[in-house]
Amino acid sequence: MAVNDVVRIGLIGVGVGARQLLPALTRHPRVRLTAAADVRQSALTQLRADYGVETFESAESMCDSGAVDAVWVASPNHLHAEHAIVAAERGKHVIVSKPMAVTLEQADDMHAAALRARVVLLAGHTQSMAPTIRRMADIVRREELGRLGMLHTWHFTDWMYRPRLPDELDTARGGGPVFRQASHQVDIVRTIAGTPLRVVRAAALELDPSRPVPGAYTAYLEFEDGTPATIVYSGYGHFDASAFLRGSEHGSDAVDDETASSHGDASSDLESDLDEAQRKDALRYGGATAGARSGTSANSLGLFGLTLVSCAEGDIRESPDGLFVYAREGRREIPVADEPRGTAELDELYAAVRDGQPMVHDGLWGLATLEVCLAIHTSSRTRQEVVLTRQK
Repeated sequence: MAVNDVVRIGLIGVGVGARQLLPALTRHPRVRLTAAADVRQSALTQLRADYGVETFESAESMCDSGAVDAVWVASPNHLHAEHAIVAAERGKHVIVSKPMAVTLEQADDMHAAALRARVVLLAGHTQSMAPTIRRMADIVRREELGRLGMLHTWHFTDWMYRPRLPDELDTARGGGPVFRQASHQVDIVRTIAGTPLRVVRAAALELDPSRPVPGAYTAYLEFEDGTPATIVYSGYGHFDASAFLRGSEHGSDAVDDETASSHGDASSDLESDLDEAQRKDALRYGGATAGARSGTSANSLGLFGLTLVSCAEGDIRESPDGLFVYAREGRREIPVADEPRGTAELDELYAAVRDGQPMVHDGLWGLATLEVCLAIHTSSRTRQEVVLTRQK
């Protein structure tokens, strides 16, 4: 491949989420990680040493340079809109991590900025782009098991009790599982169903006063064609769904989108001596418990909880190695190849930027997922059904 065909990527925000993207960013054959921006000098120093990239102290200075063609915005949620617009206005294509933004107004501004600058804006929601979810969607789209009947995706983790910064527990700044986890689940059911959503009815629950944000939710979603779906999540830590699905409830190597539990980890003695902010910092790229070049659990085979798809002639769920298909003749397994997390986003970006291919996960897609997350909060507060108006 010619050097000019490679898309040069700059990373905005080198935290826990970005750490899990580094395997894809540094191994993908069509992109090259060339720059990074962060406020933490220690992370930038480590990244320079590990990957030889240019580093910058601000998103603006990185996007003003000639070092990048596109950026991956992996900064804190409340900065996604600001950083995506900064990049677009400087002619850079953008992948933005979930949630796309905190408000629909911000998402509209991001989409408009990308249109004005004629750059790509891609909503990188990760879990819905896992190979197993894409394979499920393909089975449904081809009606290999007949007509789609209903979808469910449920997940239980210890998200609320992992090291958290104040912003991560502040809904006004895009904190809490409804913003940070429902984005994945909404995208999963939207990807598989392949049709716009119509309504949401939900309850979001705050079960621990020491963690002042709703840490669990149950939502009923209905698509325009009448197909029902449920998404359920608890971050209160008593049951580990990923470990259960892998056949062991004695701990899990799975992660949601940020970090696995450190319960029983060798780093627990160190963490017990640190306050919460220090423990969070230790998990970021180059941190004391993260290590350099860390790509721990960064692959994207799936198993973000239990996703169950029911069709007229069979049911589908993920297995540790692919998919289980349940039909009248019994259960069979479809192997699915794994890939580093973020690979699908980079594939889609490259196809749009270099080959002019239309995107699925564009700004309007990200906005539609954000609308559902906001509707979960609204429905829970009002105890009413919310009719959606911005779906794609």
